Amino acid sequence: MDGRCTSEAGARRRLMLAGALLALVVLLGLLKLAGWFAPLDGAAMRLAGQGRHLPGADLATWLSVWLAELGTGGARLYLALLAGLFLAFAGRPGAMLWLLAAVVGMMIANALLKLAFLVPRPDLLEHLAVASGHSYPSGHAAGAMTLWGAIALLWRTPPVAILCLVMILATGFSRVWLGVHWPSDVLGGWMLGAAGLLAMSLILPERSEG
Repeated sequence: MDGRCTSEAGARRRLMLAGALLALVVLLGLLKLAGWFAPLDGAAMRLAGQGRHLPGADLATWLSVWLAELGTGGARLYLALLAGLFLAFAGRPGAMLWLLAAVVGMMIANALLKLAFLVPRPDLLEHLAVASGHSYPSGHAAGAMTLWGAIALLWRTPPVAILCLVMILATGFSRVWLGVHWPSDVLGGWMLGAAGLLAMSLILPERSEG
């Protein structure tokens, strides 16, 4: 009985945290529209522009472009499907469906929020990658948090967790380096992805399934 109560309390906390993060995403979007983040965003973007002239900048740009391709909706679906097939063959079909639902659900949620805020792409720096549509929240950042965060939750080993954290951070920072997102767009995307993961964790399949 105590274990069940503890589990229910933990689920409520996760749901409340997910709701709080989603509220912060909305608040950040409203503050962006009011211009509150413009000075900080501009300073960070100019710093990224200065970094483009440093030694090793070409490598950073190459990696950022590669992450841009890897972070498209189609590529994320492909990676989720590959990981899902591995899970299915390992006797975890429920985990496969959960992973695909998390990735597709976040793509839909992000698209709806972009339409709600209609924030234009930054024009402070030259874009080093093709980017269309609206800017807030960053779909690449939200998608990376969802895909790699979900993989970390499903495997739960230190090496996988470290790899996933690196991919999440690198994807977010690369969007600013490429000039296609303000830092606040990335922050909003990370928070949106984290909110989605917290909500989805309530129905995370057990490793002992099947």
